[in-house]
Amino acid sequence: MFSGHAVYVDDRIVFMLRDSDKGVEDNGLWLVFGEDFDAVRDTPRLLDEFPSLRRIKLLGGKIQHWMLLPADSPDFESEALHACDLALAHDRRLGRIPASRKRR
Repeated sequence: MFSGHAVYVDDRIVFMLRDSDKGVEDNGLWLVFGEDFDAVRDTPRLLDEFPSLRRIKLLGGKIQHWMLLPADSPDFESEALHACDLALAHDRRLGRIPASRKRR
């Protein structure tokens, strides 16, 4: 990943960690939501769990299943730990198998 480090659970990418001098407003923990993610339907429920969750400006709204927990949020650490707990519990809302890793 450019400007970040990808985190996988098995074959699924679940996060990207980003800390860059460029586009600092998008530094933090990028969460990757599953194949059945519907931004309109699912975002309000996710905001209950992750109040600081927002769209990633660098993506320009083109990829809606990636969202950001901003590093400068006052609750970043607790929200990031909650996301890690979900990933470790194999919560199906998180993660996708990238096209390059899918079996053909």
